[in-house]
This record gives sequence, C-alpha cells and structure tokens, in this order.
Amino acid sequence: MGALDFLREFQGRVLDAASYQLLLRNYELQEKNNQLMKDQIEHLEKELSVLRNQNSQLAAEHKDLLTKVKEFELEKQYNIHEGIAFKLKQDGGVEPTPYCPNCHLAMSNGIRVCKCPQCGYIVRTSSNADVLARELNAHRD
Repeated sequence: MGALDFLREFQGRVLDAASYQLLLRNYELQEKNNQLMKDQIEHLEKELSVLRNQNSQLAAEHKDLLTKVKEFELEKQYNIHEGIAFKLKQDGGVEPTPYCPNCHLAMSNGIRVCKCPQCGYIVRTSSNADVLARELNAHRD
C-alpha cells in the first residue's frame, strides 16, 4: 500500500479540498523523491562495483610495479662481469667477493669456478673472482 492509497482513505476526513490537494502534492513529491533516491542508489551500487574492480586491478598492478622497482634497485647495487655479480662500493669500485647474479648471495670462490650455495648457479671464469674485481676497479680509475 503506497502513500497515495493511504491518503485516499482519509480524503473524506480532510477539512477542506485545498488541504487535501496540498497533502496529495506532498505525497506525490515524496514518492517521486523516493524513486529518484532508489534509482540513484542502484546507480551508485553499480559504480561502486566497477570502482572496486578497478581498485583491485590497480592494487595488483601497484604490487607488480613495486616488485619491479625493488628488483631494479637491487640490480643497480651489483656489477655483473663474466657471470659473477660484484657488489658496488660507495666510491664506485667493486668488492672482491663474488655474488650470484640470480639470488645475490655470496658464492663459493674456487679456482676460476664460483658456485651459489642456494640456487646451484655455477660459473667458470678466465681468472679468480678477486682478480676480476681488481680488473674492474682498475678500469674504473
């Protein structure tokens, strides 16, 4: 039962026709306003759904970009030469310790062979890692 039906029941009880017409107009405006609000709520709920989807997509993209930035910053800390990553020092030179180019852990340093203890990466070089580091430092000067 709508508001207008409720008002029609009381039509005979209203004091005058002018008051009835004002009440009728008031109820009509209220129903129209309620319908507009319902339409707006439906529109906003649809928009909210779209925005939530966009937000989740952007959050995933943001996470991927943060990961890429971290990887890029980590790669900037190393100079890779002959398959060995050498950590850069503040002065622009490199440390003599060989690091794995994949997981950036210190590698075992054998005679012209280095091996990563975590991922098993093996590299054979033309000379020992400390000699390669000295060569890189010499080329920097």
